[in-house]
Amino acid sequence: MRKIVIGILTRVSGNVNANEVDGDRIRIKKMISTTGEVYPFVSARAIKRGIRERFTEYGFETDPFRAGEGNKLADSGDPIKYIDNDLFGYLYIKGNNQLPRVAPISMSPLIAVKHTPVKIDFGGRFPKTPGESNPTPFEIEIADFVGLLKVVVTERCGVFSLSERTDKEKNWNEYIQDGLLEEESSNKLKLTDNERIRRVKAFLKILLKDGWAYPRRANNFAMAEHKAVIVYAGSKLYPVWKQADNDNYIFIKPQFDDDTQVMLETYTFPEKEVDENTIEKLANWLVEGIW
Repeated sequence: MRKIVIGILTRVSGNVNANEVDGDRIRIKKMISTTGEVYPFVSARAIKRGIRERFTEYGFETDPFRAGEGNKLADSGDPIKYIDNDLFGYLYIKGNNQLPRVAPISMSPLIAVKHTPVKIDFGGRFPKTPGESNPTPFEIEIADFVGLLKVVVTERCGVFSLSERTDKEKNWNEYIQDGLLEEESSNKLKLTDNERIRRVKAFLKILLKDGWAYPRRANNFAMAEHKAVIVYAGSKLYPVWKQADNDNYIFIKPQFDDDTQVMLETYTFPEKEVDENTIEKLANWLVEGIW
């Protein structure tokens, strides 16, 4: 199976993906080692949310979510209509039945590569009506760190098995009649290659070039600030992101024998960035297998 394996060293500042609230303190998501070192992180879900918002700027529809059991928001389960249901997968629940789509794009949390002290910022919640009451003070944990994000994109983008089909109002046979879906095999359907390329290209462009805004922008607006990127394209699943110089925040190109490799490149921002021509070639290769 064709894969694009990506490692990204990127800077995060503030508290962009808060954890629980403890009294008047808003905690930051963090892991603590056995020796007491602190490693703040941003969840993959928060990053996907930022990318999902950018998809709409590229003309895609994203999942508005539906009222599921107990009126809780749930995945719509329509990967043909909604790009995030395709690329990020879903769990469609109706009664006791569950229909999952395993995401063709895997993404790790963005975890600090070094011990990072957490600091405290202070704020206040002010009443909307002047003179109504005194402001309520609160504390928020913040950190400034460079973290490692790992991403694997597979050729299953835009390819669906019949077991993933949900009972949406518009069934998949109608999508076939509309020319949006094609039969790949007896138990698999796929979007047209042009649409698959369009989706993969948009994701790669947001991930590697355009960036995204993190969710908690009301208190601390923050965008993705990449330091370095490593990109591998082939059929293997090499952890190429392990070749990182964390003192200088760069990637070192590894050396290995691989007859499936069509690309292995490192980028150090801003001196060298991933260009649109490379993104176009990666998207076409992932879908059509032609470099």
